[in-house]
Amino acid sequence: MNSLPEPANLAWLQARFAAALRGPSAGTVDDPALIAAIVDDGLEPGARLNLYRNNARAMFTGALERSFPVLARRVGEGYFHRLAAEYRAAYPSRSGDLHWIGRDFPAWLAGHLAGSEYDWLADLARLEWACEEVLVAAGLPAISTEALGAIVPEELAALRFRLQPALRCISSPFPVWSVWRANQPDQAGEAVAPDRGAEHVVVTRAEDRSALHLRPEAEVRFIAALASGACLQDALESSSLRVDDLAQALAWLFQNSLVVALDTSTPGARS
Repeated sequence: MNSLPEPANLAWLQARFAAALRGPSAGTVDDPALIAAIVDDGLEPGARLNLYRNNARAMFTGALERSFPVLARRVGEGYFHRLAAEYRAAYPSRSGDLHWIGRDFPAWLAGHLAGSEYDWLADLARLEWACEEVLVAAGLPAISTEALGAIVPEELAALRFRLQPALRCISSPFPVWSVWRANQPDQAGEAVAPDRGAEHVVVTRAEDRSALHLRPEAEVRFIAALASGACLQDALESSSLRVDDLAQALAWLFQNSLVVALDTSTPGARS
C-alpha cells in the first residue's frame, strides 16, 4: 500500500479489498480508489489484486469441495466449480474458519435447482452437510439402558431423551444414502437412479469420522423428534412409529451410545 491506513480508514480499506476479492476471477478491478491505495512495485495494481482474488476463489471452492465430495464427484469438476462461484456470490465467506462456508449450500442448491431434474442433489448436499456437522459437534458420555429401567411407568410418557449433539437425521424421497455409498473413494461411483425411492438416514460420529445408518422412515422421524426435545409420547405419535417397534428403536439408540441423559421434568415447571 502507498501508506499505512489511518484507523478511521481501515474499515473502508478492508471493505473495498473484500469486495474486490469477491469479484470475477479475471479482468480489471473497477475501483479507482482502491487501485490508488496499492503500490505498483513492478506489478500493475489490478494484476496484484487478481492474484489475491484467484487465491480466495480457489480456497473457497476447495473448502466447499471438501465438504461436499460426493456431490462434486456426481456433477463433475467443471459444473461444481460453476455452482461454487454462483453460491459464493450469494453467500461469501464471513468467517475465518472455511469449514462453515457450506452451511447455506444445501438450501441455496434447493432453490437453484428447484423444478429441474437435478433437484435431488439438494438432499444429497443436506446429507453431506450433516456429516460435516457431526464431525465438529460435541461428544458426551453415553448412559446405559439401566438408566431407563430406573424410570417408573407413570413417568415414561413424559420422558425426554437427551441425545448426542453429534447426531443428525436426514429423510429424503431420493436414494441419497445409496448415492453417498456408491461414491466413496473406494467405490466405482456407479450411477444410482433418483427414482429408486426414499431413504432415511441417521448420521452419527464414530471416532473421527461420520457414520451413516440407513433406518426405517418412522424410526428416523422418531429419533428426530426426540433430538428436538419432544417427550416419548409426543415423539411416538408424531413419527407414527408403531408401539411394537418402540423397544427396537430405543435399543438401537442405546447400543450406539446416542443417549446421554434422561429427563423426567416438565419444561417450564418451577422447582
